[in-house]
This record gives sequence, C-alpha cells and structure tokens, in this order.
Amino acid sequence: MIVVRDVFQARYGKGDELVALMKEMMKAMPSRSGPAMRILTDRSGPFFTVVTETQVESMGEWERMMAESFGDARFEGLFARMVPLVESGRREFYHVEA
Repeated sequence: MIVVRDVFQARYGKGDELVALMKEMMKAMPSRSGPAMRILTDRSGPFFTVVTETQVESMGEWERMMAESFGDARFEGLFARMVPLVESGRREFYHVEA
C-alpha cells in the first residue's frame, strides 16, 4: 500500500476556494479519488496549506490513475481552475509499513 500526499500552498486567502474545488473534483472524478482520498488543511505551519492524501495499491495504479485523469476533459477543466489558486506544491509517496 502506498500513500500519496499532494501538498499545496494556496495563494494568500485562497485556501477555502482550493478546498471547495478539490471537493468538487472528488465528486466529478470518483475513480480518481476513490474512498481512500481525503483533504487536510493546516492547523500549524504555513497558512493556507491544503493536502490531499490518496491510498493506492501500487505505483502502477497511481500512474494509471494519473494518465486517466489528465486524459479526461472534466479533470483538465477543473485542474485549469485550480492553477490560479495555488502558489506552489509538492508530491510525496510513502510506503505503508503497518
């Protein structure tokens, strides 16, 4: 099992908009988010940090999901709306040990 964390630094004051858009993405693309995706927001650290966590069985599954998502016009439209809300971001992969 692998946990994928996408950490977004929203533009100042845009955290709530980014969360709302991510929720919209989860509804529009259920195969992308699945039951194991969740959205986290900061309680400490840099303001307006939004994190998504997704669990996948393998890197192959992750790669398939990404190719499927970016090949879908709905996702591309939602992603285009996300770009102006985000200042920076990074992706982290973790192997679940227990």
